[in-house]
Amino acid sequence: MYSITRSEVRQLKTSHYSRPIVFHVQTGLFYSLDPLCEAILERCDGRLYEDIVFELMGEYEREEVAEAIKVLAEADLITEASLQQIPTSLDKGNNPPESVAGQGSFHITLHVAHTCNMNCLYCFAHGGDYGRPAGVMPPDIARQAVRWALREAKPLRKCQIDFFGGEPLLNFGLIREIVPYAREFADLVGVEVYFGIATNGTVLSAEIIEFLTDEKIQVQVSLDGNGTDQNRIRKFRDGSDTYDVVAENLKIFTDRSPDRVSVHATMTSFNLDRKSIQDSLKHVGACNVEVAPVVAAPQQPYALREEHLPAIKQRLYELSRYEAERILKGSHERGFFDGYMERLMTRAKACHGCQGGKTFMAVDIDGDIYFCSSLADRPEFKIGDVFSGLDSVVRKKLDDLFHVDSRSDCRSCWARNLCGGGCLYDARTATGEPAKPNPVSCEQIRYSYELAMEMCLEIQGRDETLLEDRFNLRWVDVAHDN
Repeated sequence: MYSITRSEVRQLKTSHYSRPIVFHVQTGLFYSLDPLCEAILERCDGRLYEDIVFELMGEYEREEVAEAIKVLAEADLITEASLQQIPTSLDKGNNPPESVAGQGSFHITLHVAHTCNMNCLYCFAHGGDYGRPAGVMPPDIARQAVRWALREAKPLRKCQIDFFGGEPLLNFGLIREIVPYAREFADLVGVEVYFGIATNGTVLSAEIIEFLTDEKIQVQVSLDGNGTDQNRIRKFRDGSDTYDVVAENLKIFTDRSPDRVSVHATMTSFNLDRKSIQDSLKHVGACNVEVAPVVAAPQQPYALREEHLPAIKQRLYELSRYEAERILKGSHERGFFDGYMERLMTRAKACHGCQGGKTFMAVDIDGDIYFCSSLADRPEFKIGDVFSGLDSVVRKKLDDLFHVDSRSDCRSCWARNLCGGGCLYDARTATGEPAKPNPVSCEQIRYSYELAMEMCLEIQGRDETLLEDRFNLRWVDVAHDN
């Protein structure tokens, strides 16, 4: 006699898909369950094999139960010393590497301005100056930062430089000077260089738009939806509204270069409907829209709190249904759930919430290098400078400290290998500790992955080629009907 236990799995009672789903935490595989497999898994809590078979024989044949147990063992969803000798249909030797998406290039945000003409309530940069005297990056530091970044990028052969602030276009003269300089140095060291900019959109003059277009710089404009949403949170320093200015500039830019412009909107408690925010931005010409939840201390009136989760989940569910149907009709437009589905399909194992401190870093106006832009206000997240290079001791310390397996709140979470522990800035803002994740964010992430699994199984069940073509992948060991 021997007992059987579940592997580390999460059984999901989904809201739309017709059959329960089980997610295997270690491999990243997920399966739809027939009633017999579901019944067996529910009983695999250390009970004896014979007891499980006997209990289910009133409803199923003994051979059916034994075969289902074998199938579950082959999928590594249940464990027992004797059962582990059964040959598995999964290739355990080729599990995806422990990685986070985005390792294809070296990526820096170059803080060319620690100043801003706006005063947004949720600004992580303390109004643009990161809690220090306002200023702009001098040309000599910018040139050194570019040389350092491009040398660091040589192993990957690609480098993404994003101009950041504050409001980076308040130092447009430097940007205009540094782009050709970076291109020339990139050719010298044999690295492909790409540029982006994150702007509030208020100073997009005709001259600036022409430069950004001609230089093929990707532009991300921050606009939080309709006029009511934007003006409530994001105002000029004198207190006046910003929506009309940003919307007009955005429309001019998108009319000229629609493929070069994306819009980033922040969802607050004032409007929990992602789709309505997206739709309102499309009215001003935005083709590519990203809506992200606000990062804010729980006591702030615009923060997302536990009390908002039911409404957020309902909106997420509605959005998942809309995007699933759109994909099934053949649309190639990317949506909110594409990133979640792609991670589930590729099974890339996330050990950290992002590539901060590894292939993604921020350089402030003084040339100091930080883990990321959101944490550039804290000296403990400084990991070097562009003159002396990176501090390997500090980087290793941060890497170990924020590894998902080192974070007590994450070790028991079934989604830990999908999100890697989430955003450290979000954690610090919500809980006061970068290693202690924001529970409201965690619940949104988990639920989004549950919905994404439903979408994958539903879409694959109706047309196996849609997701393969969408993500340029083969469908291998992602979803099985047992």
